[in-house]
Amino acid sequence: MNWGIVGHGHLGSALAARFARQNIAFRHLSAQLWDQGKDLPQPEDALLLAVPDGCIVEVARQLQQRGHLGPVFHCSGATPLSALEPLPQAGVWYPMQSFRDVEVPWGSFPIYWENNLLEPVLKDLHQKLGIPLGQWMTSERRATNHLSAVWANNFPTHLVALYQDFCRQKGVEPMASMFLDSVTQALEGDARALQTGPARRRDMATLARHMEALPPELRSIYEALSESIARLDSSNS
Repeated sequence: MNWGIVGHGHLGSALAARFARQNIAFRHLSAQLWDQGKDLPQPEDALLLAVPDGCIVEVARQLQQRGHLGPVFHCSGATPLSALEPLPQAGVWYPMQSFRDVEVPWGSFPIYWENNLLEPVLKDLHQKLGIPLGQWMTSERRATNHLSAVWANNFPTHLVALYQDFCRQKGVEPMASMFLDSVTQALEGDARALQTGPARRRDMATLARHMEALPPELRSIYEALSESIARLDSSNS
């Protein structure tokens, strides 16, 4: 079976690098060129759609119009399998990993499958890629896992970025060790019980001074987080 990887973003590039390293024959395609009659997959090719979530339905529509018959898998955590409904062989191949570079620790993170009718195709793919088999998961459950991954990955990274910007603006050395200690203790224990600070103490004077000292673009975030801490603490009372 011939494979095609559609998309040249982080995931598509990482997949292409892995396919090449494992000596798997494939074509790296761009759906943006299909209207020009370029980069078109063969009708029987198996495809991995490493495209933005908002493009999946349109790419599936184009493939259906071109009479694509081979297996097509989208790689989205938040998009249901039904997005590929026009296609005769549709499935999901979702790696729950943040792709920032072409080199990723393949085999160290879960990959979720959907549509057990395509199990032989997926087993063969994983064998060729040299990685453990995936786990079957419904669209609804996969979307929940994807949301949890956003909480675990995207939001903490964003908070650190805001913190680093603040420290640069104020000429303060970032306290990386405090971040690491706080996260480690929270994950290993009861994060609610470990919460400290002026928001939990209802120290309104300190909160007001902090708000005044913050750049305007950070005040709404500080206020929302402080209110959330206070609400969570109240629910424990």
